[in-house]
Amino acid sequence: MQVLAADAPSGSGELLIMNDLPVYKRGRNKIQEAIEEAEQKKRKNKIKNRISAAKSRARSQEHTRFPEEKVEQLRNENALLKKLLSLEAAAAERLLEKRQILKLKS
Repeated sequence: MQVLAADAPSGSGELLIMNDLPVYKRGRNKIQEAIEEAEQKKRKNKIKNRISAAKSRARSQEHTRFPEEKVEQLRNENALLKKLLSLEAAAAERLLEKRQILKLKS
């Protein structure tokens, strides 16, 4: 709510009500300055809020990105272990076949 100079009571100072807080200024230029200060403060707060929101989004992405990277790493490790296991199983199978061949020969 804003009270302009024409609406304000006359006297030693003008009353300007901005954001429900009275600000006493003298003269039209002072009232305009008070309005501009309030608008500038509002703009600064908006900028700070945007920066804060961007940081929050970045943190959120970081929290989701780390588990995704870990999952990918574990999948790669799992695939490698499966290959090693299949190679070991194949080697063990060949060894058993050689033993059976040797038993048959003896």
